[in-house]
Amino acid sequence: MGVEGDVDELEHHTLVLREDWDPHFDQIFDEPAWPEDPAYYLCVPSETDDDVAPEGHSNLFVLVPVAAGLEDTEELRSEYRDLILEDIAENTGADLRDRMVFEEMFSMSEFTERYNSYQGTALGLAHTLSQTALFRPPHSSDAVDGLYFTGSNTTPGIGVPMCLISGQLTAEAMAEEEEQTRTRPI
Repeated sequence: MGVEGDVDELEHHTLVLREDWDPHFDQIFDEPAWPEDPAYYLCVPSETDDDVAPEGHSNLFVLVPVAAGLEDTEELRSEYRDLILEDIAENTGADLRDRMVFEEMFSMSEFTERYNSYQGTALGLAHTLSQTALFRPPHSSDAVDGLYFTGSNTTPGIGVPMCLISGQLTAEAMAEEEEQTRTRPI
């Protein structure tokens, strides 16, 4: 979102955590539901980079971890938006509600529509033993020659460093296959 003025109450990275965060994690992993009292992450890149917002404005985003596959309607989003903005004001002192000049929401339905992500998950496969690191899907398709994959759903997993490693592994696999193709006798 874009807001008028500074948000000095917030750092570039701000975590809002609950004293008892078990209920939020239960609503992600055990009994999937929109968290009633969510923990969340706020990023204000304009605190450290003047080029990401017009002068006199701030740029920020809020990341609320939720379970994949939940109902994702405009009404739910609106209610949750209001809950989060109220919580930000209450827990950080930064009241953004009357200062917003731009806002965009990106949730499960966007991950499904834009990325064909299973149940709208932003993180790909779960980190269970059978889906971690080398147990994730390979970088090349078994079904379609020349089709490669990279990112959080492949080896080695989620997170920016892991996705960069995944890209490197995929590029190496492509280069190796290309080299084998060039050196094969006709």
